[in-house]
Amino acid sequence: MNTKTRITAWVSVLALTALLLSACGKAAPAEPTLDPNMIFTQVAETVMVSMTQTSQAMPPTAMPEPTATTAPTLAPAPTLPPAPVNTPLPPGPTPTVQRFGDSAKWNTQSPMDGKVFKPAVQFPFHVCLGNNGSTDWTTKYYLEYISGFRLWSNTKYFYVGNLVKPGGKWCFDLPSVAPATPGTYITRWYFKNPDAQYMLEVYFAYKVQA
Repeated sequence: MNTKTRITAWVSVLALTALLLSACGKAAPAEPTLDPNMIFTQVAETVMVSMTQTSQAMPPTAMPEPTATTAPTLAPAPTLPPAPVNTPLPPGPTPTVQRFGDSAKWNTQSPMDGKVFKPAVQFPFHVCLGNNGSTDWTTKYYLEYISGFRLWSNTKYFYVGNLVKPGGKWCFDLPSVAPATPGTYITRWYFKNPDAQYMLEVYFAYKVQA
């Protein structure tokens, strides 16, 4: 029921009540006649004041709080396989640098530098040289003693025993005797061609201990 309908109903009830009261009091002394329009206006104002006070006394209707929306759950990212690890390849053989003309390179020797001997002990000294030049080594190529303790008597020259082609090698086996006195020693040789031109140095550092 809206406000206008409520006012009309209240006005009708009050008007009917007033008529009944006037009919019951005919024997009473006549009073001034009330204007019906005035009564209707007063009743309407009374009803409006009552409804306004009732409305103000009611607590305000609480507004529903907004419900938080849950964010959608993302699908887990796919697991990627681990990246392959590049394993370095083992080093290959070192290529031999071929040179023009006479050339030699050291390959290996035995004993190695730092060997310790007893005084005056005999031992073989083994050293291998490679031909990395463009000429053949003939039996006129040689290893010459230069300085240090001479390991074998008065022998100063040791010659290549066979023809050595480029890319080949020759190994010298020098009979040797360690010094009789303890100490630190070094022996040097030069490898030379038939024209006595220097090609490579060979040295051996060792110790003698009692």
